[in-house]
Amino acid sequence: MAERSRRRVTPADQYRKLWGFGPPPDLQEFLSQLPPLSADELLDVIEIDRSERWRKDERVKAEKYLRHFPALAGDQEAALVLIYGEYYLRKELGESPSLMEFLARFPQHARRLRDQVMWHEAIELSPVTGADGPPEIPGLTVGDLLGRGGMCSVYRATDAETGTEVAVKLLDADHLHHPLRVARFRREVGSLMRLRHPNIVLAIRTGEVRGLPYLVMEYCPGGTLHGYLRGRSVPPRIAASLLRELAGAVEYAHGEGVIHRDLKPGNVLLQGPGPGPLSESRRLRAENWGLGTAKISDFGLAKCESGAGGSITATRETLGTPCYMAPELTTGARDADARTDVYGLGSILYELLTGRPPFVATAPLEVVRMVREEPPVPPTAMNQIVPPDLEAVCLKCLTKEPEQRYPTAATVAEALRNC
Repeated sequence: MAERSRRRVTPADQYRKLWGFGPPPDLQEFLSQLPPLSADELLDVIEIDRSERWRKDERVKAEKYLRHFPALAGDQEAALVLIYGEYYLRKELGESPSLMEFLARFPQHARRLRDQVMWHEAIELSPVTGADGPPEIPGLTVGDLLGRGGMCSVYRATDAETGTEVAVKLLDADHLHHPLRVARFRREVGSLMRLRHPNIVLAIRTGEVRGLPYLVMEYCPGGTLHGYLRGRSVPPRIAASLLRELAGAVEYAHGEGVIHRDLKPGNVLLQGPGPGPLSESRRLRAENWGLGTAKISDFGLAKCESGAGGSITATRETLGTPCYMAPELTTGARDADARTDVYGLGSILYELLTGRPPFVATAPLEVVRMVREEPPVPPTAMNQIVPPDLEAVCLKCLTKEPEQRYPTAATVAEALRNC
């Protein structure tokens, strides 16, 4: 209960409250009083506006919202979520919307819209039952709940045939009919299934159980890097070695058209050293610091290039955690590119060197202001053993302007070789 009371009040929460008092609020006037919203925050507000107006028999069509918000119209997946939101709302209101009508209205989104509708209808034909407790997945013995957050639950499981331990990520039932969150989960599944790198969590298979989609991934018993650090730093040599490997994984993902957009210690999992010979740096990490192999996880905010899936994010989970957020993400997640992940690498390196994020304040909005306006405190101010060249790499990654950062994750990895 205490955790719920600390939840950030979102623009959608504010707008929903306005509908409970007096005449219907004006959407444009409401938005004009706020700082720029990310695409997903804006979509949540629009969804409330549309739902309330349709229930009052003011049938505002998706086309009108797309005209008023050209940034959403220009984002393939944001537009798809907005369009499909009308389809699903009409079903909620007891109508039988025609898929052919929507394909005719939005021919440029025909394939993705057809897939989305068919996917949801398939789920509806497999109703959610017995949603409490571990899911029963063929071929797996599902055990303890490892964690729950955002919109998913993660369980520990064992492959019944091989005995291999795995993790199962299951979309929570409460989010099943929220198009934005379903789109986010589908994007994470799509991103991970196409990536194969030793420093990226391995996706094994995907499926559906109890009407809920799931993803089976490798199990990383070391937990998150954030949980490992717990406010402490690691020796600069260890930090540089770990960050260099993560930068290599990020460069690989970029080459596959995937930008993570939410790199932070909480999205780095720690695996044991595994079989085979270890490099000197990995041996040192495993033996002296228990770090093992670091693997990037949680691609739910990823942006896929080359038509691979669009760039929509989801609400509060939305932009990620403010203290690790790249400045350009505070004004709209659509601006993300490879340099956004360079900033994320810098934030991980900063915490490895200092034991804390680049920006810390008691209020989230103050953190966002610091991200936008203030330089981070130099790592040497908190940890005097940090070498100047390693500090320089870290601070260059964290530069406010993307063009002043390293242009690619590969150049970050190369710079770290000299530290």
